Amino acid sequence: MKFFAVVFLFLLLMVSGCESEKPVHEKKPNIVFILADDLGWADLPAYGNRFNEAPNIDRLAQGGMRFTNAYAACPVCSPSRAAIMTGQYPARVGIIDFIPGHWRPF
Repeated sequence: MKFFAVVFLFLLLMVSGCESEKPVHEKKPNIVFILADDLGWADLPAYGNRFNEAPNIDRLAQGGMRFTNAYAACPVCSPSRAAIMTGQYPARVGIIDFIPGHWRPF
């Protein structure tokens, strides 16, 4: 009986010493994706613009990563947003042009 108790305690100590955290290379990245309509990459100070001011975005860019090479699925906003939200090409989703809004005043 004492033998089983000692083995049980030994196994308990071994299991409690094991790391439960994943190694750094297996952790999922922490990503903040900011999408602003009608904002080009050259419109932000983080990418060299000296006219516009965006101090909070500048701080995020300094403390993280910036995209310097990208691909737009379509040159207008609606298909690009659909591609981002679904992970598919705009033609696959069936949205290949902008989606018009409501006509005022109706």
